[in-house]
Amino acid sequence: MKTVMVLIHDDVGQEARLQCALDVVRAVEGHLLCLDVLMAPIIADGFGVGGGEGILLAEEREREDANVERLEPRLAKEGVSYEWARVNGGSDTAIAGSARLIDLIVVGRQGLGEFAETGDVAARLAALTSAPILLVPSEQKSLDLFGRALIAWDGSASADAAIRAAVPLLRLASEVQVVSIGPDDGGVDPDDVAVYLDRHDCAVVTQRLPKQGDTGAQLLDLCATSGAAWGVMGSYGHSKLREQLFGGTTKTLLAKAGIPLLLCH
Repeated sequence: MKTVMVLIHDDVGQEARLQCALDVVRAVEGHLLCLDVLMAPIIADGFGVGGGEGILLAEEREREDANVERLEPRLAKEGVSYEWARVNGGSDTAIAGSARLIDLIVVGRQGLGEFAETGDVAARLAALTSAPILLVPSEQKSLDLFGRALIAWDGSASADAAIRAAVPLLRLASEVQVVSIGPDDGGVDPDDVAVYLDRHDCAVVTQRLPKQGDTGAQLLDLCATSGAAWGVMGSYGHSKLREQLFGGTTKTLLAKAGIPLLLCH
């Protein structure tokens, strides 16, 4: 894992995204791609698109130009390899199109231009790119990759993908705790993960917990009490429609987990 992309936009989550991305790049001695996302405001009036769209777009460009100008001196002093890129339009497709040959994408739990911390942007991008996504809460100050890591293991293909993608970072962790929730029916065995990660020189412990109420709430509590600095999970083990209709563990964790989460679809 060497090339890390972070979404840059002048919003409340920018500092958390940037600082965590810098922590990853330092830990892996990698390269940072700062993708400045220029949002495309649209005004609608009775006749369709309003004439003020061009003015708002120019204002948005001026704000982002000033934002990049403020960040450049700081990055120059961070002692990391970095570069700038810009994407015009904040659509998921446009952002994913800039993620070719990227090893990790750092995004915020509050999406660009969004108000609620839902984590939806992470799930949407995970479905559009093969690169793993690191979801960062807006209040995050740093990312301790050398602390304890927590893996929420449900045996899904997306959880497999997330673990494989996270191996370079999991090797840095002082301890990797693999947790499965539910009965020991032989279908999902966290010890299988331990065997795999042991081959990658990870320090692993496993735990199987009985299901107690809502699985998402149970994992949230574990995130808060386990001492984990960051976590790994799959994205949408069930269909996305089912997650939207009935809630779901993924949706709960993306919206409320108090630690950064690395996920894959």
